Formats: sequence, C-alpha cells, structure tokens
Amino acid sequence: MATRCNSVDGGLIRGVYAITPERSPVWTPDAIVDCVAAALDGGIRLFQCRQKNWDQAELIEFVAQLDALCQKYDATLILNDVSSAEFSEFEGGAVAGVHLGRTDEAIAQARSRLGSKWVVGASCYNQFELAEQAVRDGASYVAFGAMYPSSTKPQAVRAELELFARASNLGVPSVAIGGITIERVPELIKAGAQAVAVVNGLFGMEPNAELVCSVAQQWVDVVNGCSSVNLAES
Repeated sequence: MATRCNSVDGGLIRGVYAITPERSPVWTPDAIVDCVAAALDGGIRLFQCRQKNWDQAELIEFVAQLDALCQKYDATLILNDVSSAEFSEFEGGAVAGVHLGRTDEAIAQARSRLGSKWVVGASCYNQFELAEQAVRDGASYVAFGAMYPSSTKPQAVRAELELFARASNLGVPSVAIGGITIERVPELIKAGAQAVAVVNGLFGMEPNAELVCSVAQQWVDVVNGCSSVNLAES
C-alpha cells in the first residue's frame, strides 16, 4: 500500500496525473471504470476522481470501484472536492486525499479536519501567491494552470511556465494542468513541474480501453523519460 503524505510531503504526486472524464451519455460510470483500469494497465499510478453533481451514495459507490482498482496496482487516488465522499469509508485504501479549488473547502480547514495523513492538493491557477498561502495552510502539493488552451475549461486563466521555478522553493510538488499534450511535456518538466495532469490527452475520445492503455503507456514513457533527463541535468 502506498505511504500516506502529510502536509509537507507530496511524494505520491509525481509523473502522469490522470483526471477522470466527467460522466456523460458516452462516458458512463462503467465506461470510466473500464478506461481507468486500462490506464492502470498502461502504467499510470496517480488518478483524480473529478465528478460533480452526483448523488452522494452513487458517488461513494463509484469511488469504491476506483479505489478497489487502484489498490490492485498500488496506485494513488485523489478526490476532487473534500465534500465529495466520506473519507472514513476508504481509510487504508488507495484514496490518499483531496484536491481543492477556489470554491471548495479552504485548505486550512480541510487540513485541520483531515489531519496530517491525507494529501491536500490546491489549485493555484496563475497566482504564485495562492501557492504560497496554500502551503502555509497545509497543502501537500500545488497545481498551476491552465498552462495551454483547454477544451475542458476553455475560460480558464493562463499560467506561465516560470511559476514552476518559483514554486521549487515551496517544499511541495507542483502540478501542471490544462491543455497538456504529450508534445508539451518536455517543456513542463524542464520548467520544474513534478507532475502533469491529463484529461483529454488520455480520455479525449469515445471510451476505448485498448486505445487508452496504449496512450497511457506513451504518456508514462514520455514523462518518465523527461523526468530522468531533467534529474540528470540538475
């Protein structure tokens, strides 16, 4: 089982950070689970369950399926929005923590309520000051973006690459998100991102487990390769 992070240790947050596609007529819950399984087969070990406006009981059942899958692969599962599931149901499993945005529970409040054993991630958009405050409040990692135009959030603010260099002194990992393609990975890793979040670049097609597995392998190979080169050069 993966070791838990505390408020200053985001060691689980690295590499490819896959975010689940939101439910739709095409992306049914079963299709999402099947393709997460395929991404696990392809080597991805970090996922975020981002599902909004579900019935609570239905969402907990869905998270339980993802949790069971991730446990088989010793993978990590982060839940988007601290209120989206009851954590006590998943203690000891693959669920490692939460990711919080501007309109979610405050970082300090979440850290106080959850204690030190859970990961608390923070969306910091294009503002380094938000990242500084998030870390002071107990964030385990910070995320900047959108780095590029994003079809998932077309109105999102744009973030600059220089944020990752500035964040290197914060003592927690930084995640790049928004419009990221495989071709853009090298400049993000070189800039200092420890993880790259991907939605459409992995799940941006009709559900196809075989294709998702293949694409996942490509993402893992590219991110790991760039990370190794960046480490050797540092």
